[in-house]
Amino acid sequence: MDVNRLFEYTLRDLKQRTTATEEYEVLMSAALLRKLLLDGGRLMDQVNRSHRLDLRFRISGVSPYEQLMYEQSPMFWAIEDALDPESPLTYAPFDATRDEFLKRRVMRFAGSWITVRDVIDQLANIDGAVHSGKAKDERQRALQAAASFYNRGGLPGVVSQVRLIGRITVEGLSPLRDAVVAIGAATWASVSPNGSVELRHEGQGRPE
Repeated sequence: MDVNRLFEYTLRDLKQRTTATEEYEVLMSAALLRKLLLDGGRLMDQVNRSHRLDLRFRISGVSPYEQLMYEQSPMFWAIEDALDPESPLTYAPFDATRDEFLKRRVMRFAGSWITVRDVIDQLANIDGAVHSGKAKDERQRALQAAASFYNRGGLPGVVSQVRLIGRITVEGLSPLRDAVVAIGAATWASVSPNGSVELRHEGQGRPE
């Protein structure tokens, strides 16, 4: 599949999972996030090579309360909706680079600080979105323990958090999707049951 189409469909799939309520559907978004943001030759960079957009991910800044958590180092703390720049709980939202977004702390459990990158990596490579395996270090063991420690909206807390991470990612990468569509990459071929081929364009069945 052409890399531009792969990017469009990946972003569409991720967007749909940001409103899912079934644990498996949300969990599998970690595989899409890994492909977009983490993997070597990550998809966002492959597609952006010809556009050179300054892509940003809008997130909440560190509030005075959160800073207090850093200093007190509680056994458990989770940022939850306060990461969302549109939440009433947000504080000084800013447009983060990919690296700043991935380094953003979202949880503390059993002595370990957990970042956005940690959540994606754990769900993708340990908890089954891509691979299922055993935790290899204290941070991964803390994330596994946190999953059984608290739930939110019927989902393990870590899985619930990745749903918001997915939404922020979709918003941040939307300018790149728009650029891909604008240069005509939206043209694609549809094969009918009788074997005929029809060319379609944006607005005729392409990903929303």
